[in-house]
Amino acid sequence: MGLIKLMVLIAVVIGLVILWRRFKAWQITSQRQQPTPTNPPLMVRCAQCQLHLPRDQALRVNDQWYCCDAHRDAGRHD
Repeated sequence: MGLIKLMVLIAVVIGLVILWRRFKAWQITSQRQQPTPTNPPLMVRCAQCQLHLPRDQALRVNDQWYCCDAHRDAGRHD
């Protein structure tokens, strides 16, 4: 009876080691798939609607930033 318990214990330990290694491999794989932003885009706020958008997509008039032509034109008339 003692030999059977020892074999079951060894099987459980081997199973746990295998599961641990698979979990660690899965963690490493999932970390590689997530992109890490090196330089996030600079954000600005539209003077008309307060929407935040990347600076390279915004329209600038003097010191004001706008998200679209309509807001830029509306801002000129205010």
